[in-house]
Amino acid sequence: MIKSSVFKNIISNLSDAVVLVRPVFHNDEISDFSVLYSNNQFEKMIKSRKNQDMNLSSLFEILSPNVDFVSVGKSSYSSNQEISQEFYSPELNMWLKVNVSEIEDDILMFIFQDVSRFMEKENLLRNQNLRMAAVSDELLLSKQALKSKLEKIESLNKELEHIAYYDKLTEIPNRAKMMMDLEQIVKDASENNTKAAIMVIDVDNLKKVNDSMGHTAGDELLQRTANVLKNLCTKDISVYRFGGDEFLLSVTNVYSRDYMGTVGDTVLEELNKVNINISAGIALYPNDTTKLDELFQYADMAMYEVKKSGKNAVYFFEQLMQEKFVERICLENKLTNAIDTSCLELYFQPQVDITTKTLRGFEALVRWYDSELGWIKPDQFIPMAEESKLIIPLGDWVLDQSCYYLAKWQREYNFQGIMSINVSPIQLKNPTFLFDLNSAIRRHNIDPRKIEIEITEGIFIDNIEDTVELLSRVKELGIGISLDDFGTGYSSLSYLQVLPLTTLKIDKSFIANISSEQSKEADITNAIVSLVTKMGLDTIAEGVENPEQLKVLEAINCKNIQGFLMGKPMGANLCERMLAGDESAVLRSENCTGSLLYTI
Repeated sequence: MIKSSVFKNIISNLSDAVVLVRPVFHNDEISDFSVLYSNNQFEKMIKSRKNQDMNLSSLFEILSPNVDFVSVGKSSYSSNQEISQEFYSPELNMWLKVNVSEIEDDILMFIFQDVSRFMEKENLLRNQNLRMAAVSDELLLSKQALKSKLEKIESLNKELEHIAYYDKLTEIPNRAKMMMDLEQIVKDASENNTKAAIMVIDVDNLKKVNDSMGHTAGDELLQRTANVLKNLCTKDISVYRFGGDEFLLSVTNVYSRDYMGTVGDTVLEELNKVNINISAGIALYPNDTTKLDELFQYADMAMYEVKKSGKNAVYFFEQLMQEKFVERICLENKLTNAIDTSCLELYFQPQVDITTKTLRGFEALVRWYDSELGWIKPDQFIPMAEESKLIIPLGDWVLDQSCYYLAKWQREYNFQGIMSINVSPIQLKNPTFLFDLNSAIRRHNIDPRKIEIEITEGIFIDNIEDTVELLSRVKELGIGISLDDFGTGYSSLSYLQVLPLTTLKIDKSFIANISSEQSKEADITNAIVSLVTKMGLDTIAEGVENPEQLKVLEAINCKNIQGFLMGKPMGANLCERMLAGDESAVLRSENCTGSLLYTI
């Protein structure tokens, strides 16, 4: 029999429908369960339809004939574990949850709860809240059950907070958490008259890792970086994922600039130990600024200076950087206006066949004169245009104007030479480049075989497969492809085997000392010319300035030359005078000295 204390415990602590049963054995196996006791809640639930000495199988048919409660009881009895199951009772028109557990030897307890409202809810968080309300208002669960529900909600809130404020990839605080913390750091520093700093960290060459090894390798690089930075954190140093390939360190209680310099050196050293290179910039509060947005801007400026200076270093923000930034913005605005209003000008430098001394063609070169700044050098505004993406509209303008003058000179002066047009790597990678190139040729009705685009080595460093495919399509149009400045950067003779080139331009650094005795440059240039000539490529030597250089190039069978000896870059009007037969036009090209050494 069941102890009276057990009944008292059930009556005093449970407001749910409760049934106690004991297994009935047949041939040493449980065949059913005999009902020992059911409380008033259960009697009310089934409307007192229970008979004396009923077995579990017959009793629970009242609740639901579709649930095998005997099997549920067997599972709980044999496993000695609590089993829960939800089911629908057609007779009672409600969803019930039954919990089955063993409370004494050979005695099982069935507890029933009405969970109809819970089954109708789709949102997990609202479901939990409604369960709490239902438990509190309707089921009056025990204090321990209510505590369990609250713990689950607290756990969910912590999980949601983690999702909101932590980066999924690196498991460190994200930009949103960073902004909250930094606002407080700046506030505390201001109130306590202390100093703070931020350090913007950019992982060098992440794009190359993604392109060459895949984004999984790039993600692993970011994770390794985050792990190193986390190990450097203290109560005064915190790390955040700033976004993309950037991280940020916030440092409080900065005693001096030297202290922050030590922090920066330590970060760089620890990352370099695991073969991770970074470019980082530091801005100090309140030394550099008291405004949080400017603090970010200044640290970013310092980081940008590291990028321009060769990467893998840490710089402090300096006021000169701000001045350079303002100048750069001003120059960008001026260049934008110059492009929009066509205030640029093309100059053209002759390229000459070294054997026949006839004009091969011209290289088109953009020039910019500003009414306030005067002449602005190409090596000043071209890199800026590439960084700001202004190189795309600028390149489109150069392409259109080059085709315009080529068509004009063919029509008016029977010009049969080549127009060589420089194309930036960024311009080439623009999705519309091939369409724009073909459109310009058709718009000006010129023979594409008279067009040659000049590319630099930077074009194929990132993804040579895509570059080869695009250049092959350019070549299919009949357009020539010239590799400029060969030998000054990442050049490899293996590239010449895969790139669809038509011309190789030998950089002027090889030509400068080519005529000196025992010149290594002469040997190198000779080898290059010999090799690429056998490959069927045309050759152009750049920077030819004196007859001695010309003689050496003639001796090694270089095909074409370009340089001050043949003529400096000249405006379109001087080109047209030269094409019309005025030899003095060449001598006026940017104050060129000497005599005309070729025929038109």
